[in-house]
Amino acid sequence: MLRYIYLLLFTIVAFLKLNAQKASFSPDLVVGNRSISYQHFIGYKINDRWSINNASLFDTEYDNDKNNILFIRNMLSYNFNKYFKANIALGIKNPGSFSTLTAQYQYASSSLKLSYAIGSTYQNGFTLEQTLSINYTPIMYKNIQGYFNLFAVVNTNLKVLDRGIQNLRLGIKKEKLITGIAVNLDQFTKAEKTLENFGIFIKYNF
Repeated sequence: MLRYIYLLLFTIVAFLKLNAQKASFSPDLVVGNRSISYQHFIGYKINDRWSINNASLFDTEYDNDKNNILFIRNMLSYNFNKYFKANIALGIKNPGSFSTLTAQYQYASSSLKLSYAIGSTYQNGFTLEQTLSINYTPIMYKNIQGYFNLFAVVNTNLKVLDRGIQNLRLGIKKEKLITGIAVNLDQFTKAEKTLENFGIFIKYNF
């Protein structure tokens, strides 16, 4: 686990040394009934077509290290236009390394961001991967916004569920600070093993 933490810190430092106007960093901490989890997203826009990002998650259960969740993904994206892009990614997640190739649709307005990606992931065999992300931030009062975020991933071999993730955030956003209620759901290996975590979260967009 220590080598993964070193890799995480190295990744953060490397990204933040890039041009700050083109880089973004969004850490998210959840304190729940089952575990404490930290995740972040680091993005860097190379030009109008190319971008790179890193998404990382560390989830540590209070009394059972066997249920710890690890996810580190480094992705390179090519934008065909403002709606469609292609992604290639390499990373590490339970139970080992993986690679992914996806096509993605994205839509963004002042208060709504929607993204759907579909493609294939290889980790001890090929699976169909689908990812859905919805982020809605309606204005509530002056500089205070509501915050609704849903992130879901499904990996399947078209017969059974290989891996599933559903993360829900519901709260308020004031400028760059966001806080509220968090729900993390995880399914492993035909959904024979499931993990649930309910708690509070705090997030900051640098």
